[in-house]
Amino acid sequence: MRYLFCLACFLLLLLSLNAEASSIKYDLYFQRWGHLYFPFEDWKWWKTQGLAESNLNPDAVSWCGARGLMQLMPGTAKDLGVNPYDPESNIQGGIKYDRQIDKRLSHISNPDRRNIMFASYNAGPGWILKAMRLAKSTQWPLVAEQLKNVTGKHSAETIGYVSRINKIYRGMN
Repeated sequence: MRYLFCLACFLLLLLSLNAEASSIKYDLYFQRWGHLYFPFEDWKWWKTQGLAESNLNPDAVSWCGARGLMQLMPGTAKDLGVNPYDPESNIQGGIKYDRQIDKRLSHISNPDRRNIMFASYNAGPGWILKAMRLAKSTQWPLVAEQLKNVTGKHSAETIGYVSRINKIYRGMN
């Protein structure tokens, strides 16, 4: 019996070491693509987004078909020219998509801009722009309040997603 317990502990240790090695490998990808697309931002924002999206699981598939670490929809991955099944390419695609969204939000100051970018990634830019028009504001708390009028019950998922990213990021620093 003690032998089985020791074997189980050893296997758990191997799994945690493998997960840590993968996390470090993914850190390099988040750093590379984060610095390329957002040279003046901390790359850890995108790692936290990957954690919020899939818990850094490259094999994750959502109920709606989003794939990989950054949960890219197949059509979005195709438009971005990335392979959603390859972890580095998936990370590149997620950060590249964030950059496309961010360019549309150049008139908004941080941290509201970052929060609105992440919300747009999650809910879709059109829904967030509509919420911004209703709020007559670019301040995330006011936009989040109006999101309920735009997406209904789905607003809770997006608001929670942005909150989760900020909470994970604060825990990293």
